Amino acid sequence: MNMDVLREMREWTALGFYEAEAEGLPWPMNYGRALRRLYENMEIVVPEGRWLIPVEPMEFCQTRASDNTWHAESMVFNLHHDSGLMVNRRLAARKKGQFPERAAFIDAMVADLKSKTVRFGGYTHANPDIRRVVGEGVLAMEAELDGELAAVRAMGESADSAERNLLLALKDYVEGVKAFHRRTLEAIGKARDAASGRRRDELAVVAEAVANCLLVKSETFYQGFLAVNFAWMLDGCDSIGRLDQALGPLFERDIREGRLDVAFARELLDEFWCNFETMNGWNLQIGGYTPAGKDGCNELTRECIRACARNKLRRPNVALRITRDTPDDLLAEALEALAKGSGRPALYNDDLYVETLRSMDLGLSDADAREIGFGGCTETMIAGLSNVGSLEGSLNLAKALELAMFDGFDPVANVQAGPHTGRFADFASFEAFMAALKLQIAYATDAFVAVNRGALKRRFSEGDPKLYRTFFTGDCVKNRKSFEAGGARYNWAVVSYQGIANTIDGTAAIRKTVFEDKSVAAAELVAALRNNFHGCDDLRRRLRACPKFGNDIAFVDDLGAELIEYAWRHLYRHETPRGGRYLASCILFTTYLGAGRAVGATPDGRGAGEALVDSVGAVPGYDVNGPTALLKSVAKLPLWLAAGTPVLNLRFQKSLFANRDVLAKMASLVRSFFSQGGMQAQISVLDAAELRAAQANPEPYRDLIVRIGGYSEYFNALDKELQDSVISRTEYGL
Repeated sequence: MNMDVLREMREWTALGFYEAEAEGLPWPMNYGRALRRLYENMEIVVPEGRWLIPVEPMEFCQTRASDNTWHAESMVFNLHHDSGLMVNRRLAARKKGQFPERAAFIDAMVADLKSKTVRFGGYTHANPDIRRVVGEGVLAMEAELDGELAAVRAMGESADSAERNLLLALKDYVEGVKAFHRRTLEAIGKARDAASGRRRDELAVVAEAVANCLLVKSETFYQGFLAVNFAWMLDGCDSIGRLDQALGPLFERDIREGRLDVAFARELLDEFWCNFETMNGWNLQIGGYTPAGKDGCNELTRECIRACARNKLRRPNVALRITRDTPDDLLAEALEALAKGSGRPALYNDDLYVETLRSMDLGLSDADAREIGFGGCTETMIAGLSNVGSLEGSLNLAKALELAMFDGFDPVANVQAGPHTGRFADFASFEAFMAALKLQIAYATDAFVAVNRGALKRRFSEGDPKLYRTFFTGDCVKNRKSFEAGGARYNWAVVSYQGIANTIDGTAAIRKTVFEDKSVAAAELVAALRNNFHGCDDLRRRLRACPKFGNDIAFVDDLGAELIEYAWRHLYRHETPRGGRYLASCILFTTYLGAGRAVGATPDGRGAGEALVDSVGAVPGYDVNGPTALLKSVAKLPLWLAAGTPVLNLRFQKSLFANRDVLAKMASLVRSFFSQGGMQAQISVLDAAELRAAQANPEPYRDLIVRIGGYSEYFNALDKELQDSVISRTEYGL
């Protein structure tokens, strides 16, 4: 590959990658050299009015990013936090427009890099170890790396070559990080010298803080915030972890000693919130227990909640971890922020999360179990210390129900997709049908795990080792293993379950109509489902009239608890190749629509191809007994087994949140749900009339935000079918 042409086109990552190849350096040193050359050469901008520098230099940073790309947005070989270094064909096409004489060269480079940078397995979010970045700095972390490298070299010929090559790749990476920090400081200095008046003074403050952060321990809140911002940038602008715990003590001390103005701190938070939005960043956590077991809410926790209220944006996903000792007035302030309409913060039962993770034989210490973080939508991890396959895949329970109805045959795909478990008409009892359904669930689980394990193993030595995460995740360097190969202290994988309430409702309808009332013949039901209820309107009405999940009806809820516990316990029989278990979750973001496409008509009365339920709650419109009944039904499920996070969507009338007495009742409702076993709740404060108006006339409602799956999204960004599913959610009063 012609290095001069790569320099001409400013393809810095490709330059480093091919440099290592030309020198004969083994994998993964090509990745280390690629990132080093990127950090040594990429443009560093210092925009007017910004305090968190460096900032994203994307060409499209004035509008919401369409994907999670970072520094290399202008490069064909660019960086995505999940996939690592990857070829961007859209940018390749644009680059050929900029360099038409290099079109053939670009095509050849794209083909070659595509063959050498293959991605395996599911999606992975992460939280960098910002406690260490703020409290120690990169130079201390590099000293640990140097110690491990010296130990390996001292072993001579007996050293493990894979360990040595990884550590050498990390050395190149760290040299790049230090260069990035140095060049950022130089860029700020140039901007300061060119500025005048107030901006010149501001940039002098920025320069001093940048000089004393990231590489070394941060001594002030502003230095710490800049160090966190650096780490977030280096990780591809993904999720950030426990911001208030890493920076809260510095915030409170600087306020107390007069070194920090609250107005300036709020300006920093607002800028960070806007960066999350612009750069398509993901999750940020506040509250929860400290490692020592105390409630961790501090003054920065409150300021983060207030930032949610001030900034009507979809990002960041803010997760408020609520303990039994979380102050009532802080919870009330969180509910007031939700009333502003951004769906943030989402609410988490910290006591149950900590208890669940400690009980699951994951090797967690008490202190680490209290360091819960979330990535992406809301995938559970240990902040700064873990690799969690955020969405390694999904299991469609409604499809398992369909297969149990058709002896393992998939009438949508027209293939034998599961084991033969018997014709529905031949089941002599409901218990026999339940056994068939459980066999289909077990088969789907085992098949998924077999494929996933094979893909994950290939990440160990073939895919991008994600050196940025290897360096900034606890224990990877000490273990001399990459982030992808199980180097993190904790490793597990989150699997999302689709169609929970559809499956519960459908199974309950079968039990009632076919086996108990005997009001529907087995053959009649199978024929109706096969024909999508055409000509079977009366039968469909009877199915829909059956008791439904979400109404505190023991007949349905107990059956649902039995099914879901079986499904989740079967998943926990499996371990991932990195170590650790697969964790169940219900995080569907917008996938519940596509999941429904794969499933024909179901015995709950749902039509073929229609969307499945959007969370762990009731099918929209079927929860008719009020919010307390819904929460009681959900709490009867074995939610403690869904440690990956069982998302629950709730929609309340906007008028309720104008009354402080009602807010107090709402807080009591949340705490009551948590005390009964609820894990998580995310609240949208919207009126159906407003949603319908936005659907009919989108322009005036460009900032209308709804909770969808595990995150907030602009209502106008959803297609009509997803919009309809949000509108159909039950709207609660109290």
